[in-house]
Amino acid sequence: MDTTLFIFCRAGLSRAAWQALLEKQPGIGVAAAVAAISDLPESIPPNQATTVFVDAPEADADFVARLSTAVPDGGLLFLVNEYRLEEIVWLLQAGAAGVIARNAAVPDLARAIIAAGRGEIVAPPSLASQVMLALARGYTRPERPLDSLTSREKEVLALLAQGLTNKDIAQTLILSVRTIEAHLRNIYGKLRVNSRTEAALWAVNHGFGGENR
Repeated sequence: MDTTLFIFCRAGLSRAAWQALLEKQPGIGVAAAVAAISDLPESIPPNQATTVFVDAPEADADFVARLSTAVPDGGLLFLVNEYRLEEIVWLLQAGAAGVIARNAAVPDLARAIIAAGRGEIVAPPSLASQVMLALARGYTRPERPLDSLTSREKEVLALLAQGLTNKDIAQTLILSVRTIEAHLRNIYGKLRVNSRTEAALWAVNHGFGGENR
């Protein structure tokens, strides 16, 4: 029986590209490509191997937990830019089944999707023993700048990355300009940047802006 696959990606073009690519892979049946957690199925048929392939550069611990809660019986496979022990371990601790690098070969991606659907832990062989050791020792992940942002600050940052002015952001979020300015000061401090431009560049590099809100 094929592994049922749900693709989660907020960027429309990337979502369509992933769907077109993965629909061609043997052993995988793409059920849907979605842009919101609410679009995922509320339940999965028993004994049906299911994987949620996640392309979300802005993912934080709260996002992973919500995704895991939404699809408790599906294996969450996260796309990462590169294999880093710290990132792999915290994703597994948060509820992911594993990770696959963005530069992975398509057959490797397909195998990872099938393995995640079977409930297997998916990690690069070169780091597998270190990952298991870190999990056994109860690794604690250092807080990242993204994790320190509140939900509102993330909304402001996403709109900033789209090039909106403070007035535009205030109108979009139905807040005062002074409130937006206060949020931006907090954002600058947490991200350790000194200007609006630096904050916008940081946001774009971490998956904010456009359809990635």
